[in-house]
Amino acid sequence: MKVKDENPCRTCGACCAYFRVSFYWAETDEAPGGYVPAELTAPLPPFYHLMRGTDRNPPRCIALEGEVGHSVRCRIYERRPSPCREFGVQWRNGRIEISSEMLERCNRARMAWGLPPLHVETRLTCTTQSSGERTTPRRKPIRHFPSSVRNQPAA
Repeated sequence: MKVKDENPCRTCGACCAYFRVSFYWAETDEAPGGYVPAELTAPLPPFYHLMRGTDRNPPRCIALEGEVGHSVRCRIYERRPSPCREFGVQWRNGRIEISSEMLERCNRARMAWGLPPLHVETRLTCTTQSSGERTTPRRKPIRHFPSSVRNQPAA
């Protein structure tokens, strides 16, 4: 029996067509160890790049394929920049896990596209392997880029 994939991100794409995606320049494949395709980015001096298309009004990331709200995909998903990786939406075992802050940002983007808000449990829990005790996990810290530059709605 095939499990139905109910990941709302696969039919949404609103965040990719709402936020400016800027990141440290060394994430591009022009730098040693970089992975984001440089040809899909534009410089944002002095030390950043952004995904082309997210600096426009209305924004739309050049890597987004499909129709927002229906069926979308990121054509560089495995090579996406850190703001996309750190957005905070995780799909695990058929459930979406997201922090309340990221849920608010997600729903702001969804609202801009006329999509209904997501209503999900935002408290993340995990089970420790040794004791089976349920705990609240520590979140990986977000890279320290100025909030005025990273992941802001496009002008």
